[in-house]
Amino acid sequence: MGGSSTPSSANSVTDLKSHADKIREEIRRTAPKQLSTLPKSISGLHTEAALSLPPTSSISPQTDDDSANLLRIKTAIIALRALCQTKINAYPFSSVPLPFLQLHTHAWILSALHQYTSSRYDADVGDRSRYSEYDTNIPFDTIIFDIDTALIIGGSSIPLQLRRLVNEFLEALYAAEEELDVDSSNGNSEDQTLISSIKRFNYFCAPEYKELIDTIYLRSLYARIPTLASPTIPSFDAYMDQILLKSASLQPVHLTGLAVTWPAFKTWNSPSYLLSVTNNGRRVVPVEIGKSYVSDSWTQEFRKFGSLLLDWLQHDSQPDRACPTTYLAQHDLLLQVDPLRADILTPDLIHSATFARRETSTTKMTLINAWVGPAGTISPLHTDPHDNILVQVVGYKYVRLYPATVSKEKMYPRGIENQIGIGVDMGNTSAVELERGCFGAIFGDTDVLDLPTSVSDMHDKRNGKEENEFDGDKFTRLRERILDKKNYRDGYEEFGWDGEFLDCILGPGDGLFIPAGWWHYVKSLSPSLTISFWF
Repeated sequence: MGGSSTPSSANSVTDLKSHADKIREEIRRTAPKQLSTLPKSISGLHTEAALSLPPTSSISPQTDDDSANLLRIKTAIIALRALCQTKINAYPFSSVPLPFLQLHTHAWILSALHQYTSSRYDADVGDRSRYSEYDTNIPFDTIIFDIDTALIIGGSSIPLQLRRLVNEFLEALYAAEEELDVDSSNGNSEDQTLISSIKRFNYFCAPEYKELIDTIYLRSLYARIPTLASPTIPSFDAYMDQILLKSASLQPVHLTGLAVTWPAFKTWNSPSYLLSVTNNGRRVVPVEIGKSYVSDSWTQEFRKFGSLLLDWLQHDSQPDRACPTTYLAQHDLLLQVDPLRADILTPDLIHSATFARRETSTTKMTLINAWVGPAGTISPLHTDPHDNILVQVVGYKYVRLYPATVSKEKMYPRGIENQIGIGVDMGNTSAVELERGCFGAIFGDTDVLDLPTSVSDMHDKRNGKEENEFDGDKFTRLRERILDKKNYRDGYEEFGWDGEFLDCILGPGDGLFIPAGWWHYVKSLSPSLTISFWF
């Protein structure tokens, strides 16, 4: 993009300035109480960064004092960020003291505000010629990266008022970007190319996947989970009452049509919509890289949502493209990206009499997480201490469940394992890799079974682009595959390979109730967007 600013742009940027100043004042107001237990040397550094940062409206291109002041504040913010990282790394994340989390949140938000303030006057070089009355030099990417770093690490520890102000600032930032007719990547057209590439796709998960599921994968189900259609609290309670007459504990149930009234059911399959609620894909999210979290090559990093979205779309349209699997897994995306939260509804079933009768619950509030990725992503066989309603919003997933009553030894739980240099208790995850011991389309055997693996592959086979003649080499590979899987099973003889489990395929709008303690394996059969509710 390119061009000049307009009066409407000036109004939008004035609104942005106002939101930035409100955040700064909120941090100044709350910091003394939140950080009162920290050493004075640390709180003093925070004061240098927070109290000295001037209102954005006061920055003037007429004096050199602003340049020196902003440079001094930048130095304090960099030191504060480094200190926070050192303190957080000294603890297991679940044990990081709250004041250090709040200090980290402030450091990165202040960094974003400094980036915005400095964009109106280049403090590093004192070049007044780069001052812009209408903020055409706003560094959108770096501001959003700093804010998302604060939101991701801070999570639910961030006070509601500060979170609300930050979300309003992000909305104003998006409005400013849309109204300012400038190239927000400062001369780099990569962002616009990415946006254009994504908008060429009409769907995150193509409608043709339903045919692939119906004709290939549904036939692979072994012991289907019982179904309750269009569940309500009365129908769910009545169903579970009947279950409890026969069983001592709650049982899984496939809740078809649970989420068809959600706004997300209509909007989240649109790549253009997902771009619009993530600041044109600039929002930064944590992503897992690798087959699953038990893989040796597994790692994590922060990525722009837009680049991930394009990777996933291209992965689906070009399934043979060589690239590592990326998966946004078990992340509270709806807390981080506020517009998405308005698109979903917490299932009423959570408040049913069935769950009110529980003697104990491990959670004081409903924990909501998102799972987004391409076909082929896997959550290995594991168990959680919470009751869970898993809701499939977009795409299809295969789920296999083993009862909590199965002897733990038969599930071959992992022990303490080293991850990123830290000993982690993996006892809730099975050492059994189902795809290495189970045979069929769901478990990666479509090649030797001559079955399509994607929508494009299905079209090729239908149009006769692939030969259907007998392939002796393929028969040999089929025999070798079966033998390999049999040998793998021999290493886990006590595991219930052919019994003791239930399975199902979740489609758009479906839910699945997974009782606490039940072991579950989940695999995406298409591009997929899922929300879990732990309660």
